[in-house]
Amino acid sequence: MVNVVVQRSVRRAMMIVVAAGALGLLAFAADAIDGFVLRQVVTALVSSGLAWGLAAVLAGRTAPDRRAAVVGATALLVSATLVYYLLILVVSRRWSGGSPGDWYGLRSLAVMTTAWLLVSMVAGPSLGLLGRMTRTAPMARAALAAGVACGLLSGQGWQEILLTPPGLPWAIRGPDAVLVHGIGAVRLVEVIVPLAVLAWLATRRRLWRAWPVLFLAMVVTATLSALFWRLLGTAANHLG
Repeated sequence: MVNVVVQRSVRRAMMIVVAAGALGLLAFAADAIDGFVLRQVVTALVSSGLAWGLAAVLAGRTAPDRRAAVVGATALLVSATLVYYLLILVVSRRWSGGSPGDWYGLRSLAVMTTAWLLVSMVAGPSLGLLGRMTRTAPMARAALAAGVACGLLSGQGWQEILLTPPGLPWAIRGPDAVLVHGIGAVRLVEVIVPLAVLAWLATRRRLWRAWPVLFLAMVVTATLSALFWRLLGTAANHLG
């Protein structure tokens, strides 16, 4: 019995390591894609708060206990962050600006790495526990967790949508119209995917019976998450 538990733990740890490597590598590859709209689409799918947050939620949902949910989700985000910035440091070296002695670029890279590691260590435990609660908690708490998770995952998308002046995408004509509409479609994906995840979670546990809790948790958390992404973007611009 002990051997079975150990084997499962080792197998889960290996899955976390593989998933982290894949997330970091895909995010790094997304930065090198030619074509602005295509790069935006791929980034939304593999290198965004939505993509990485969803991975952490799923890591927590599949965990055998609370400790594994916290450790697994946090390790996933931290490791993926390290892989991503290590690839930037060693492979692309875009931080150097073409000069090996560009200490300002290296400092910026170090600051951004540290900032995202801190975010990962805060978001990992939270998302991991939320993911586990959607599977194991009583209905009301599971509905609350699913709504909060959806709000957190969709916050970045809502923030970007709210920053766009109403009617602006449809007012643009000419060659730029395709570009603007493509970006708008990406923003919608960042909101629609979390709603689809919420629908899946609610259907698996029949959480629709607690829909007021589900809806209120989603709205409140999405609002706070959008504010967080706005503040994070502002801070990144100043630090970078």
